[in-house]
Amino acid sequence: MLTTAHNTIPDRLIKNELEAAKRTIRFFEAILRSSNNGIIVTDATKNIIVANDVFCTFFGTTLRNVIETNLFVWLEQLDGNAAEQWATLAENVCRDGFSKEVCFQKTTRDGVRYFSVNASLVEHLDTKEQGIIVSIWRDITLQRQMENEIISSERLAVLGKVSGSIAHEIKNPLGVIDSSAYYLGLKLKDVDEKIKTHIDRIKSQVRKAAGIIQNLVDVAKMKEPYTETADIAAIIENVLTTLNLPQTIAVRKKMDDTLVVLADKGQLEMVFRNIIVNAVQAMGECGTLSISGQEKPLEENRFIEIRIQDTGPGILPEDRERIFEPLFSTKTTGIGFGLTICKMIIERHGGTITVESEKGKGAAFILQLPVAHEETV
Repeated sequence: MLTTAHNTIPDRLIKNELEAAKRTIRFFEAILRSSNNGIIVTDATKNIIVANDVFCTFFGTTLRNVIETNLFVWLEQLDGNAAEQWATLAENVCRDGFSKEVCFQKTTRDGVRYFSVNASLVEHLDTKEQGIIVSIWRDITLQRQMENEIISSERLAVLGKVSGSIAHEIKNPLGVIDSSAYYLGLKLKDVDEKIKTHIDRIKSQVRKAAGIIQNLVDVAKMKEPYTETADIAAIIENVLTTLNLPQTIAVRKKMDDTLVVLADKGQLEMVFRNIIVNAVQAMGECGTLSISGQEKPLEENRFIEIRIQDTGPGILPEDRERIFEPLFSTKTTGIGFGLTICKMIIERHGGTITVESEKGKGAAFILQLPVAHEETV
């Protein structure tokens, strides 16, 4: 009996220690699950030995596919020189015990996601387990977007203050140049074609400069929209007619019968004209322009979605993030105001404008505007 009792006590202790260990594991698992940030622990060989679900969602995978894989497998999916950035981070951690925040970015089909990562060294008594690093991955995409919005607003505020006077000062000499070119054209009717070509070039560049100035004025003096019932299909049709697109551009339209909004018709025409002209230029004067419009539900309200898509080369992900910023342009000409103005107009109408694009597969601009209520129609 004494021998049996003597053997039972260690068994009980072992059982209690196992239960305590299981509780500790469950406790730390709960901590990992409760965090809004991605958390991983890597060993000296950069293999991931601990991770949480949030980190896995950043890469569109599951915990089973992450544990015991090498971190560099996932760093390769990030943009730029992420592996080199991590190597520098790990060196700082091993030297100082911690690191300053490092920013990574990952391009997805929905845009660019930004991550802020900081890391620290795990102190371990076992010398065999040196080099263990715990890192916290924080998604700062929304923060970056808000910062960009603030920067854009500040740029527009500055432009609004100076553009009016600049436009006035430049417009006058441009008018003189245009008048002189017109006069020379009348007086030199019988000169050779080379001189006529140069005169036409002067006129063309004056018109281009005048267009840039007008964009400055539009930004500086953007008025609140004068709203009235407006038929989206009719506005788009009018824009297409006045633009007189090249025959090499095939236009495909699919519009619902009734697409009525409360809007400033002139401002909406400006939006559609700008987007369509950009699409034609992106396609190199040859391709297919697809325009669709339909009414859709949005929570308790309804909105009209207009989609304008081209078959051009598409927009790079890093450019897509900045496409609506003032003074940003992917074209060799122009100063990057057109889409900024479009965004301002749509937002003043209570709507949104976004862009979808993949390299080599064209671009699609999606506009959403609130449906006009029946009592206002």
